Amino acid sequence: MEETNIVKKYEKVLAACPLLAGIPASQYEEALTFLRGKVVHLAKREILQQLDEPFRYAGIVLSGSIEGSFINENDAKITINRFDAGKLYGEALGCVQPPHSPIQLEALSDSIILLVDLSAMHQEKESLTGIQYHLAMNLIHGLAHQNIYQNYKVRILSQKKLRDRIIIFLSGRPHLADGSILVKLTTTAMAEFLGVNRSALSRELGLMQDEGLLRIEGRRFFLKHE
Repeated sequence: MEETNIVKKYEKVLAACPLLAGIPASQYEEALTFLRGKVVHLAKREILQQLDEPFRYAGIVLSGSIEGSFINENDAKITINRFDAGKLYGEALGCVQPPHSPIQLEALSDSIILLVDLSAMHQEKESLTGIQYHLAMNLIHGLAHQNIYQNYKVRILSQKKLRDRIIIFLSGRPHLADGSILVKLTTTAMAEFLGVNRSALSRELGLMQDEGLLRIEGRRFFLKHE
């Protein structure tokens, strides 16, 4: 693998990546060499993957943050997901490697990405090594979680009322011990995720607070369940 010192430098980040779950740190380099890992450095707002260009690599975010999005029929940007350090993106597309990518990937900040070639796992071989088998099982598990997430996103976008989209969005996110929901997205990013404009989202959040359905304290949201 290129820049092998990356493995040691980002060992804790790699340990958080689902693709490497259960694999000892001492074998990360072997696993990533098998996946033809290569490191890319991105400046803020630099495009990693263009729409309609061939999609070849999934990636592990080592530092910074990457946003996946697409353009709808009204030429509006729809955010699919945000990937921070330790996250794996593009599992399904990295397996299929379509000639025309349905998504765009953009760096939200200066970022370092470890690109991996998942096609290495479905080339014909007499048998898989222990590491290769472990990677394959982790990939299947990750694809299952991705499918659940996409169903969650479809459920949100299928709602006609913005309030219903907000409620489903918040209900589907992890709750903290005090019952609050931590939303790291900015209002603009949240609006893009929900498929609406920022002013409409701000207005609806204000109405929900006025009606006692929602309380917002910084990035923490308290949703009243009726």
